[in-house]
Amino acid sequence: MNLFKVLKKGAAAAASSYKLVLVIWITTLVLAFAVGYPLKSFLNTIFGESMAMERLIDGFDFGLAGDIGRPLTGLMAAVSAGTLLFNLAGFIILTFFAGGLFRRFTISWGGLSVSEFLKASANNFVPFLKIALLMMLIVGTFTFIIIGIPVIIIIAISGKQMPGGAAIYLFWAIWALGMPVWIFIADASRRWIAATGSRRVFRALGAGFKALKDRFWLSYGTVLTIVLINAAFVMIALLFTMIATPNRGIMILLFFILTQLLVIFRIFMKAWRYASVCEAVNLSGEGNK
Repeated sequence: MNLFKVLKKGAAAAASSYKLVLVIWITTLVLAFAVGYPLKSFLNTIFGESMAMERLIDGFDFGLAGDIGRPLTGLMAAVSAGTLLFNLAGFIILTFFAGGLFRRFTISWGGLSVSEFLKASANNFVPFLKIALLMMLIVGTFTFIIIGIPVIIIIAISGKQMPGGAAIYLFWAIWALGMPVWIFIADASRRWIAATGSRRVFRALGAGFKALKDRFWLSYGTVLTIVLINAAFVMIALLFTMIATPNRGIMILLFFILTQLLVIFRIFMKAWRYASVCEAVNLSGEGNK
């Protein structure tokens, strides 16, 4: 089976799991409201019925910061705490739901009901969280070796505080090309957990490394292709949100709908990667060992 067929089967499996994708989207939407609504109330307390919000439409007004005074400190603290809370909760939620998605993509036939999906997510959460934390440690070490050590050496030799030039771009390029390897190993490890029902994390990581070794180029190409498509999508989404700045009324509603469609598509992209990795691993002969 070639790369195109693996991606095609993965996309079909992800598309057939649209109900599960919607469950994840609804959960993230509730989380966004839980963080955003208190911040909105805080903004209303600060600005009230003033013209301040209109002054912010065209960009941040430093004069406005002076007008706010002491509440600005509280606002920045609220934004920082809210961002940290949102990122942490998002990490936990996506790790949780990954257990259900991988279970869905490892069963030989049929699908999962929402209740079965949530049950599988709960059963796989702890080993999936351990794998995520271990992979963060591995990626951090990989980043330090590929980028950190060369930068330290260049600084020591040149005496510059922030080195530049083609060498730095080369290190970043090597780092970027290496990331699909670790993404595949993490996904293949989680696939092994979901397929076997085992909670042995290090055994799962071993299975992930073996799956990569058995069909390296297919495995690497699968993740690299999806990562590139996802990166292009993220860039388009960022450009859209920067350019499209609605004012009031129906435009705000349309902007909200479009941004939520982008979020749903982003979740689908993650499900597509999971399903495609499962298809690639199936070819390696690991199966349910």
